[in-house]
Amino acid sequence: MSSQHPSLKLAVVSWLYGDKTVGRLLCYYMRARNIRIVVLAGNTVSPSLIEWLSEKCGAVVLGVTGNLDDTSVASALASKGFLLETKSYLVDNLRLTGLGLTATPMEYTIGSTGEATVLVSFLNGRLHKCCSGSSASMVDEVSRTVKANLVVTGSCPSPCVSERAMSPGFAYLGWVGVIEYSAGYFNIGFENLRKSL
Repeated sequence: MSSQHPSLKLAVVSWLYGDKTVGRLLCYYMRARNIRIVVLAGNTVSPSLIEWLSEKCGAVVLGVTGNLDDTSVASALASKGFLLETKSYLVDNLRLTGLGLTATPMEYTIGSTGEATVLVSFLNGRLHKCCSGSSASMVDEVSRTVKANLVVTGSCPSPCVSERAMSPGFAYLGWVGVIEYSAGYFNIGFENLRKSL
Protein backbone atom coordinates (compact mmCIF):
# COMPACT_ATOMS: atom_id res chain seq x y z
CA MET A 1 0.00 0.00 0.00
CA SER A 2 1.43 3.37 -1.02
CA SER A 3 1.74 6.18 1.49
CA GLN A 4 1.63 8.80 -1.26
CA HIS A 5 -1.42 11.01 -1.59
CA PRO A 6 -3.25 10.78 -4.90
CA SER A 7 -2.67 13.75 -7.16
CA LEU A 8 -5.32 16.36 -7.80
CA LYS A 9 -6.09 16.81 -11.50
CA LEU A 10 -7.53 19.93 -13.10
CA ALA A 11 -8.51 20.38 -16.74
CA VAL A 12 -7.69 23.90 -17.94
CA VAL A 13 -9.15 25.52 -21.05
CA SER A 14 -9.44 28.98 -22.56
CA TRP A 15 -11.23 30.31 -25.61
CA LEU A 16 -14.05 27.74 -25.61
CA TYR A 17 -15.70 30.46 -27.68
CA GLY A 18 -19.13 28.92 -27.06
CA ASP A 19 -18.19 25.76 -29.00
CA LYS A 20 -20.58 23.05 -27.78
CA THR A 21 -18.73 20.32 -29.71
CA VAL A 22 -15.52 21.11 -27.84
CA GLY A 23 -17.54 21.29 -24.61
CA ARG A 24 -18.80 17.75 -25.19
CA LEU A 25 -15.31 16.50 -26.11
CA LEU A 26 -13.99 18.14 -22.94
CA CYS A 27 -16.66 16.38 -20.85
CA TYR A 28 -15.81 13.01 -22.41
CA TYR A 29 -12.08 13.66 -21.89
CA MET A 30 -12.59 14.57 -18.23
CA ARG A 31 -14.76 11.54 -17.53
CA ALA A 32 -12.30 9.17 -19.23
CA ARG A 33 -9.45 10.54 -17.09
CA ASN A 34 -11.44 10.91 -13.86
CA ILE A 35 -10.99 14.69 -13.76
CA ARG A 36 -13.77 16.47 -11.87
CA ILE A 37 -12.62 20.11 -11.95
CA VAL A 38 -12.38 22.33 -15.01
CA VAL A 39 -10.78 25.77 -14.93
CA LEU A 40 -11.98 28.24 -17.58
CA ALA A 41 -9.28 30.85 -18.28
CA GLY A 42 -11.46 33.27 -20.24
CA ASN A 43 -13.39 33.73 -23.47
CA THR A 44 -15.89 30.99 -22.70
CA VAL A 45 -18.48 33.29 -24.37
CA SER A 46 -21.50 31.07 -23.63
CA PRO A 47 -23.16 30.97 -20.20
CA SER A 48 -25.16 27.93 -21.34
CA LEU A 49 -21.89 26.03 -21.86
CA ILE A 50 -20.94 26.71 -18.24
CA GLU A 51 -24.36 25.47 -17.11
CA TRP A 52 -24.03 22.36 -19.29
CA LEU A 53 -20.55 21.52 -17.96
CA SER A 54 -21.84 21.88 -14.41
CA GLU A 55 -25.24 20.20 -14.69
CA LYS A 56 -24.94 17.61 -17.47
CA CYS A 57 -21.23 16.80 -17.26
CA GLY A 58 -21.12 17.03 -13.46
CA ALA A 59 -17.91 19.08 -13.45
CA VAL A 60 -16.89 21.56 -10.80
CA VAL A 61 -16.49 24.69 -12.95
CA LEU A 62 -14.08 27.43 -11.86
CA GLY A 63 -13.19 30.40 -14.01
CA VAL A 64 -12.36 33.96 -14.92
CA THR A 65 -13.69 36.15 -17.70
CA GLY A 66 -11.87 37.20 -20.86
CA ASN A 67 -12.22 40.11 -23.25
CA LEU A 68 -15.09 38.45 -25.18
CA ASP A 69 -17.08 37.45 -22.09
CA ASP A 70 -19.91 39.64 -20.89
CA THR A 71 -21.58 39.78 -17.50
CA SER A 72 -23.80 36.78 -18.36
CA VAL A 73 -20.68 34.57 -18.31
CA ALA A 74 -19.61 36.02 -14.94
CA SER A 75 -23.15 35.43 -13.62
CA ALA A 76 -23.17 31.82 -14.85
CA LEU A 77 -19.79 31.19 -13.22
CA ALA A 78 -21.03 32.74 -9.97
CA SER A 79 -24.29 30.74 -9.92
CA LYS A 80 -23.37 27.39 -11.53
CA GLY A 81 -19.67 27.28 -10.78
CA PHE A 82 -17.14 29.46 -9.06
CA LEU A 83 -16.10 32.93 -10.24
CA LEU A 84 -12.45 33.10 -9.21
CA GLU A 85 -12.41 36.88 -9.72
CA THR A 86 -14.52 37.36 -6.58
CA LYS A 87 -13.15 34.74 -4.17
CA SER A 88 -10.59 31.96 -3.94
CA TYR A 89 -11.36 28.25 -4.17
CA LEU A 90 -9.50 25.74 -1.98
CA VAL A 91 -9.20 22.02 -2.75
CA ASP A 92 -6.62 19.61 -1.29
CA ASN A 93 -4.18 22.35 -0.16
CA LEU A 94 -4.34 24.00 -3.58
CA ARG A 95 -5.81 27.50 -3.63
CA LEU A 96 -7.04 28.90 -6.93
CA THR A 97 -7.63 32.62 -7.25
CA GLY A 98 -8.41 34.71 -10.30
CA LEU A 99 -7.95 37.96 -12.14
CA GLY A 100 -10.52 38.44 -14.88
CA LEU A 101 -11.87 41.27 -16.95
CA THR A 102 -15.52 41.79 -15.90
CA ALA A 103 -15.91 41.46 -12.13
CA THR A 104 -14.84 43.93 -9.49
CA PRO A 105 -11.45 42.69 -8.28
CA MET A 106 -11.35 41.17 -4.82
CA GLU A 107 -8.88 41.92 -2.08
CA TYR A 108 -6.03 39.47 -2.66
CA THR A 109 -4.41 37.73 0.30
CA ILE A 110 -1.71 35.16 0.92
CA GLY A 111 -2.89 31.58 1.47
CA SER A 112 -2.27 29.54 4.60
CA THR A 113 0.97 27.72 5.30
CA GLY A 114 1.10 24.45 3.39
CA GLU A 115 -1.09 25.69 0.53
CA ALA A 116 0.10 26.17 -3.02
CA THR A 117 -1.52 28.99 -4.99
CA VAL A 118 -2.50 29.08 -8.65
CA LEU A 119 -3.44 32.46 -10.12
CA VAL A 120 -5.78 32.17 -13.11
CA SER A 121 -5.83 35.15 -15.47
CA PHE A 122 -7.05 35.69 -18.99
CA LEU A 123 -4.05 37.92 -19.67
CA ASN A 124 -0.34 37.15 -19.48
CA GLY A 125 1.73 39.02 -16.98
CA ARG A 126 4.73 40.91 -18.24
CA LEU A 127 6.92 38.51 -16.24
CA HIS A 128 4.51 35.57 -15.95
CA LYS A 129 3.93 34.47 -19.52
CA CYS A 130 4.83 31.74 -21.96
CA CYS A 131 3.84 33.42 -25.25
CA SER A 132 3.81 36.90 -26.71
CA GLY A 133 0.04 37.46 -26.22
CA SER A 134 -1.54 40.43 -24.45
CA SER A 135 0.07 41.18 -21.11
CA ALA A 136 -0.59 43.34 -18.08
CA SER A 137 1.65 44.22 -15.13
CA MET A 138 -1.41 43.78 -12.85
CA VAL A 139 -1.04 40.00 -13.29
CA ASP A 140 2.53 40.17 -11.95
CA GLU A 141 1.43 42.39 -9.04
CA VAL A 142 -1.38 40.02 -8.02
CA SER A 143 0.93 37.02 -8.46
CA ARG A 144 3.42 38.64 -6.08
CA THR A 145 0.69 39.55 -3.57
CA VAL A 146 -0.78 36.02 -3.39
CA LYS A 147 2.67 34.38 -3.72
CA ALA A 148 1.46 32.31 -6.67
CA ASN A 149 3.35 29.11 -7.36
CA LEU A 150 1.88 28.98 -10.87
CA VAL A 151 0.11 31.48 -13.14
CA VAL A 152 -2.40 30.12 -15.65
CA THR A 153 -3.03 32.45 -18.57
CA GLY A 154 -5.74 32.14 -21.19
CA SER A 155 -4.28 34.31 -23.92
CA CYS A 156 -1.91 31.98 -25.79
CA PRO A 157 -3.21 30.25 -28.96
CA SER A 158 -0.92 27.23 -28.58
CA PRO A 159 -0.15 25.39 -25.35
CA CYS A 160 2.98 26.56 -23.58
CA VAL A 161 4.73 26.44 -20.24
CA SER A 162 7.53 28.51 -18.75
CA GLU A 163 9.17 28.56 -15.34
CA ARG A 164 6.04 29.73 -13.44
CA ALA A 165 3.34 30.16 -16.10
CA MET A 166 1.28 27.93 -18.35
CA SER A 167 -1.39 28.39 -20.97
CA PRO A 168 -3.61 25.57 -22.25
CA GLY A 169 -3.90 26.92 -25.81
CA PHE A 170 -7.22 27.74 -27.45
CA ALA A 171 -9.96 25.18 -26.76
CA TYR A 172 -11.79 25.90 -30.01
CA LEU A 173 -8.62 24.57 -31.68
CA GLY A 174 -8.97 21.47 -29.50
CA TRP A 175 -6.40 22.22 -26.78
CA VAL A 176 -6.79 21.29 -23.12
CA GLY A 177 -4.19 21.56 -20.38
CA VAL A 178 -4.03 19.25 -17.39
CA ILE A 179 -2.45 20.32 -14.14
CA GLU A 180 -1.67 17.56 -11.65
CA TYR A 181 -0.80 18.69 -8.16
CA SER A 182 0.59 16.51 -5.40
CA ALA A 183 2.70 17.25 -2.32
CA GLY A 184 3.78 20.70 -3.50
CA TYR A 185 4.67 19.74 -7.08
CA PHE A 186 2.95 20.51 -10.37
CA ASN A 187 2.97 18.29 -13.44
CA ILE A 188 1.61 20.00 -16.56
CA GLY A 189 0.55 18.33 -19.79
CA PHE A 190 -1.44 19.17 -22.91
CA GLU A 191 -3.63 17.24 -25.35
CA ASN A 192 -5.59 18.12 -28.43
CA LEU A 193 -9.18 16.88 -28.01
CA ARG A 194 -9.82 16.92 -31.73
CA LYS A 195 -6.87 14.56 -32.34
CA SER A 196 -6.72 12.36 -29.24
CA LEU A 197 -10.37 11.28 -28.88
